[in-house]
Amino acid sequence: MNRKITLSAILFALLAVFSLSACTDEAAEAEMNRLKGENAVLQGQVDSLQKNLDSLTAYGDSVKKSLEKLDMHP
Repeated sequence: MNRKITLSAILFALLAVFSLSACTDEAAEAEMNRLKGENAVLQGQVDSLQKNLDSLTAYGDSVKKSLEKLDMHP
């Protein structure tokens, strides 16, 4: 009888752990999906900013070359 109670308690504890981990896994998966979406948005912003930086750098280089051509020093 005592053995049945112990086995039942162990089985109940295992079921409780598995059901809690299933909830935790679903919550963790939902959080991972949210973070993946946020990461995609941020990566898009980084790409856009990098394109702006590249464009401005090219413009700055062009202006610098134009100014160097205007320099009248021998």
